[in-house]
Amino acid sequence: MKAVQSPVITRVEPAELAGGRYVVVDVRSASEFGKGSVPGSVNLPLLDDAARSLIGTTYSREGSKAARLLAMDLVSPRLPSYLRSIVDRIPKGCRPAVLCWRGGERSRNVVLLMALIGVHAVQVRGGYRAHRRWVCEELETWESPCPVVTLHGHTGAGKSELLRTLRTLAFSLDGPRPWVVDLEELALHRGSLLGGLNQPGQRTQRDFEALLWEKLRDPQGDYLVLEGEGKRIGRLSVPPSVAAAVSSGLPIQVTASVEERTARILGEYAPHSWTDAERQAFRESLDLIGRGMCTTSLTGLRTAFEDGRFAEVVNTLLVEYYDPLYQKSSVEGRDFVLTVRMGHNPAADARRFAARVASILVGSDA
Repeated sequence: MKAVQSPVITRVEPAELAGGRYVVVDVRSASEFGKGSVPGSVNLPLLDDAARSLIGTTYSREGSKAARLLAMDLVSPRLPSYLRSIVDRIPKGCRPAVLCWRGGERSRNVVLLMALIGVHAVQVRGGYRAHRRWVCEELETWESPCPVVTLHGHTGAGKSELLRTLRTLAFSLDGPRPWVVDLEELALHRGSLLGGLNQPGQRTQRDFEALLWEKLRDPQGDYLVLEGEGKRIGRLSVPPSVAAAVSSGLPIQVTASVEERTARILGEYAPHSWTDAERQAFRESLDLIGRGMCTTSLTGLRTAFEDGRFAEVVNTLLVEYYDPLYQKSSVEGRDFVLTVRMGHNPAADARRFAARVASILVGSDA
C-alpha cells in the first residue's frame, strides 16, 4: 500500500517579498498584525483572537485532533467568502505569498485551500517571525552606500518640508540626485515632545523598522538626506546603524524666522482641529515642558491655549523652550558645511539646496 504523499508547497524567503511579484497575505489575527507586519501586506485572518483562544484551550485539554476538528468547524462556514476575499486582493501578474506567525499550520492550510480553487500561492518560510529577524539583522549591519547629508534646524524651520519637496523633485534635478529617507514620516512622529499630535496613528517599533528597511535596502539617489534626529523619535528607537549615519553625515543647517516657523507649525499641527484627547495630550505635555520654564510663562501658555491663541503659544514655546534646547544640543560645537534659509517657495528652496549640495559633493571628489 502506497503511503499518502503530502502536497508540495512552494516556499519563499522573507527577502524575496519585495519587488511587486507577490501580494503578502497575512492570515494572523488582527491583534497579532497590529503589533507588527510586512509593509504592504493585507491582513485576512483565518481565525480571530476568540477562535484562536478557544482552539488553544481545546488543544491543551483534549489534544491535537480535537483542536483541528474544532478549527474546521469554525472556519468551514466562511471558507468560500474567505477565499474569494483573497482572490479579490490579487492584482493581475502577482502571486499571493501567505504568512502567519512562524510559517506553520495557518499559512500552510490557506496555501492548500487556494490550490483547490486553482490559485497557486506560496508560503513565506518562517512566517512573520523570520521576516522580523531578517529586518533586524539587516539594519544591524547596514551602512550607507553613498554620502550622507544631515539636516539640522530649529523646530519649524522647514526640514520636513524640504525633505518632502526634494523627494518630489529628485528625478528632475541636475547633478547628483538626493535620496530622501524621512525618519519622522516613517515614525508618524515629528520628534519633539509634542510630535505625536495631529498624526494619522501610532507606529509600532516593529513596523517602523520594517518600513525603514524597505527604504534603505533600495537606494534611490547619489546621496542620502536624513534629518538630524537623536536616538529616539517619540517612543521609537532609531536603529544604531541609522543613528550613526545621522551623526556622521555632512551637517547642513536649515533656518527660518520665528514668524515663519510659527506659521509652519500651526499649519502642520492644526490645533484648531484637535480632538479632546489631543487637547488633553497637549496639556499634559505642556506640564512636562513647564518644568524648565518660569511659572509666569507656563501660566501664560496655559491661558493662551485655552483661549485659542495658538500662535502665541507656539511663539512662546519656540523662544523660551525649543530654541535654547536646540542651541545647546545641535548648534554649539557643530561646524555646518552649509546654511540654507527657507523662504515661501518650497520648490525653489529645494532646487537651491540641491545645487549647493552638489557643488560640495563634486568639490570633495575633486
